[in-house]
Amino acid sequence: MNRRELLERLLFGSAGALLAPLAMARVAGSTVASSGLHAPGDWSLGFRSVMQDSLGTPSLELSGDWPAALQGSFYRNIPARLDRASERYRHWFDGDGMVQAFRLAGGRISHQGRFVGTHKYCADEAAGRMRRPGFGTRLAGMDAVTSADDMNVANISVLWHGERLMALWEAGSAWELDPQSLATLGPVTWRDDLKGVPFSAHPRKDSDGSLWNFGVGGSNLLVLYHIRADGSLNRAEAVAVPALPMVHDFAITERHLIFLLPPLQLEIERFAAGQSVLDSYQWQAGQPMRVLTIDKNDWSRQRWYELPAGFVFHLGNAWEEPDGTIRFDYLRYSDARILTDSFRAVMVGKDFAEHRAQLARVTLHPSLARADQQVLPGNSEFPALDPRGVGRRQRFLVLTEATADINRPGFNALRRIDLDRESEQHYRFDAGLMVEEHLVIPKTANAPDGDAWLLGTVLDTRQGITRLMLFDAAQLAAGPIAQAALPYGLPLGFHSHFVPS
Repeated sequence: MNRRELLERLLFGSAGALLAPLAMARVAGSTVASSGLHAPGDWSLGFRSVMQDSLGTPSLELSGDWPAALQGSFYRNIPARLDRASERYRHWFDGDGMVQAFRLAGGRISHQGRFVGTHKYCADEAAGRMRRPGFGTRLAGMDAVTSADDMNVANISVLWHGERLMALWEAGSAWELDPQSLATLGPVTWRDDLKGVPFSAHPRKDSDGSLWNFGVGGSNLLVLYHIRADGSLNRAEAVAVPALPMVHDFAITERHLIFLLPPLQLEIERFAAGQSVLDSYQWQAGQPMRVLTIDKNDWSRQRWYELPAGFVFHLGNAWEEPDGTIRFDYLRYSDARILTDSFRAVMVGKDFAEHRAQLARVTLHPSLARADQQVLPGNSEFPALDPRGVGRRQRFLVLTEATADINRPGFNALRRIDLDRESEQHYRFDAGLMVEEHLVIPKTANAPDGDAWLLGTVLDTRQGITRLMLFDAAQLAAGPIAQAALPYGLPLGFHSHFVPS
């Protein structure tokens, strides 16, 4: 075992004979006291802590026309504890995960929120301080890190699959929750030798109901998962990938898995010298963005492509043409400053308007071993798709948008692109509303492409409350058709999942 392998094992632990898992998550530190949950004001309200252990409102204030057919549970994950004692996390991604459940039933909408009882959350709560390090925080006196789950805050996404509700993080175990009470049931172990192995926050559901996911292990191992529709593990295996960077998302087609690998490399010796995990990653200026495709039926069949240098969090859809050409969309940043600088700045009230993403459309030509890229105008993020057509060509793509004149972090509009007609619809929210991810929910199981609702949240910083918003996707520009108002504001978060009843 060489020095690098030894350091990775010390940092991330071991998981049987498979690998030493690597983390990719959140950050902490500084002495800014929380302003509490209910205080209205400027955009910094979106980065304040929930200090209660749980939240609950039996009936939200409704307005507009809520369709009787839209019933189910809208789950959402947010980093909600951003302060402990006199310390404040230095990075947005470090906050403890709190899963929200909006229940839509019988003409009423209720809300509950509960922290995920990860090892880190429980240890920090018991100590009354930041006892364990985060992705970007290492303070004097913190515990040593022995595995990725020591830093797992389960704060990125939420998944319903195989009759199980799971809170997902970037680089550690999924955490199972009771779907009704949101009580934490414990970490998910897909197989004995996979205990603690990263299970990423962006799984993709295939047309047969099965689930694909991945995890980053060390600096050169990509763990692939294929989960059956009933929630049982079909296959998991580590694939060697040279110079493997942080990977947040991926895409699937009918035949392939697609990974974008930005030039952000782990230098493990930096962590050994006392730096945080985040600061142990270094941007490799001038290096390309690599694209890796893996055959879903034969994981040894891989192809490589190159794109201009860039950074990415999220991919949109991907599909294949009859001749084998692969097309996909992603949200492209020019570099990684959104991760290394911007998400630290918001924690101390600073803006990051210059670090935004543009939608990029990519074509892979396997016969030519070439990749072409077109970057579209506009600043967008959080792509949303019709869940019925993941991996196949879809006509529409929904995004959050930051208009050119926005003077704060976050988003103030929604954007719906018609890929067939190359046209767009936009809806701009009133000043003071911070827009979060909106999901595409088909109106019926057999509804045509585009006949859907858009459901998501906005933070109203003027009134200090969060609103659940509903749009008719085909009439986005007309504005929301219904709203539900919480009596309090929630911190800004990441990803959601709708489970129809």
